[in-house]
Amino acid sequence: MRGKPKRPFFAPDDLNDPALTRLIFRLGMPAVAGLSINAVHHTINMVFVGMIGSHEIAAITVVLPILMMIGAIGEGLGVGVATAVGRALGAADPQRANVTASTFVVLAIPLGLVLTVGILAFKRELLFLFGASEAILPLAEHYLSIVAFSVTLTMLQILSDFIAISEGNTRFSMWTLMGCFALNIILDPILIFGFGFGLAGAAMATILSQVAALGAYALYFRKQVGTLHLAARFAAWRADVLKPALFIGLPTTLTSMLSSISFAVLFSFAGFYRGDSGIAGVGIAMRVLTLGMLPIIGLSLGGQAVLSFAWGARNPARLLGASSTLLKLTSGFAVLYGSAAVLLRYPIATIFTDDAEIAKIAALTIIVTHIPFIFFGARQILVVLLQAQGRARLAGAISVAQNGYFLLPLLFILPHWFGFDGVLASLFLAPALTALMSLAILALTLRQLRGHSPSIPITSFNKNVSERAS
Repeated sequence: MRGKPKRPFFAPDDLNDPALTRLIFRLGMPAVAGLSINAVHHTINMVFVGMIGSHEIAAITVVLPILMMIGAIGEGLGVGVATAVGRALGAADPQRANVTASTFVVLAIPLGLVLTVGILAFKRELLFLFGASEAILPLAEHYLSIVAFSVTLTMLQILSDFIAISEGNTRFSMWTLMGCFALNIILDPILIFGFGFGLAGAAMATILSQVAALGAYALYFRKQVGTLHLAARFAAWRADVLKPALFIGLPTTLTSMLSSISFAVLFSFAGFYRGDSGIAGVGIAMRVLTLGMLPIIGLSLGGQAVLSFAWGARNPARLLGASSTLLKLTSGFAVLYGSAAVLLRYPIATIFTDDAEIAKIAALTIIVTHIPFIFFGARQILVVLLQAQGRARLAGAISVAQNGYFLLPLLFILPHWFGFDGVLASLFLAPALTALMSLAILALTLRQLRGHSPSIPITSFNKNVSERAS
């Protein structure tokens, strides 16, 4: 008898696999590894920059919100496309999935070019807006002038990652990010110190690694390694193709945009009360926080493919089972990471800098940001669950809460009364209030899902959920 045919290493996973927990691990762990590698990549990049000087750390810190805004647009498009593609695959409509993915990949190119031109035209104004001081402005301006040319590459890479994940191929996404990371780490010391490019070398290393990653994705889609077939001729500029993805993705983009604005205000207040040391110290703490957030986001990305597929396949029981599993995994990690960061705050801070003042500020900021972090997993799973259901308004309202209608008002009130302590209090209260709201809505959403057994017609289930969402 012949054995079961060997599954190709980079073949997508079966999103209809009845072994749900195993499927989530197969999809989620490569996504966790990939985004964790990406976080480590940026962290090590910051360590190399820190070897140049504290002004260089402050320079890339004020550029960070601008890059986050670019990433926000790509992430919004990616989330919208991935959700639409997942639902189409779940509904056994691969042609619609191909058209949706192809349309947005083509759209990313002119969009990225327009953004590049805008950044180059207003780079000085943007840097002042995001808190650059006269001392670090030349460094930040030079760095931004180079990374502006990577905007289109960033958009395409983010979209490619989301599309591969949406068809159940988190493994390819992981290995691509690993290759990108390895190349960047090799190029960083060569370009920064070997060729003496300094801060510009860090930007050039990032761009070259992105080019390599996109080359890998070009081969992936050209050879049709996955189930999707992307081609420019499939692009369709119709409302029924654009609207579903944009409707889901827009709240994600707005959320990340608000995060960028909040970071700009945050760094401005940190610089006002503690100077460049305040900017660098808060920047280090936020980098450490991101290092913990990305694994949770990675696991939720892998799980989102399962959730969207289950919704498209009209299977509420599977949707509930996947959500519960994801909630346990992400919440467990959040508790462990947040606790470890608080306990090891000083050793962590000194990895990035040998300046005692910056390390002290970073360690204190790590405490106030990582205590409420233990609830981040619940908030993230609630958002992806609502996105999979197409409940964009509620998902958006939860997404914008922390950095929108909580953090920004707090930053404009508390520092006025308490100085830098008010900045730290704002960083604690915003995620804490978001956690309380998210836990309440998550409990209600899961109860709604439990109230619908698999025997209830999905049309009734969809109608009920839509009525409650509106």
